[in-house]
Amino acid sequence: MKLQMTEEVEYHESHESHESYESVSTYSEEEDDRSKKESTYESLLEITREHIQEVQQELCLIKLCWPEVDRTKDLYLKTLPNSYCSVSDKEKLLAWYAENFRQQFHVKYPNRKPLLLACENECGVQKFVSTTIRRSTLPYPDLYTWQGCGKFVSDYVEYEPLDKALSMASN
Repeated sequence: MKLQMTEEVEYHESHESHESYESVSTYSEEEDDRSKKESTYESLLEITREHIQEVQQELCLIKLCWPEVDRTKDLYLKTLPNSYCSVSDKEKLLAWYAENFRQQFHVKYPNRKPLLLACENECGVQKFVSTTIRRSTLPYPDLYTWQGCGKFVSDYVEYEPLDKALSMASN
């Protein structure tokens, strides 16, 4: 309920002004808020497998247009390397090849989930993800198992307790 202030001026012997508060009904605003909340709740319930597949399909599309990124509008963008905000000619050619591969993969395997071949970085520029096609291999085969990782950590990482473990870190 919303309160509206009105000033009533009554001229008495002392010429005093009196303030009173009138109650103004705002049921329509409350009903609007309720209906918005209900529609939001209903839209959350409408997430179906088909909707998820549509979103997944859109995420895996490769955009073959390369907009210019204005680095002057954001301080964070100024700190990033130029390669984050632009696409080289080699990357454009690679994107064309990746899109061709994506289309062929979709035709050959229509029931498989789509591959994530390119995604947008912090600047909104789409970059190729090479590990989708062939994963990167580590030069240390021992790190492929949890036992090998545990042995590596125990052999090469030495625990040193902090001097003041309970105090906040400072510069």
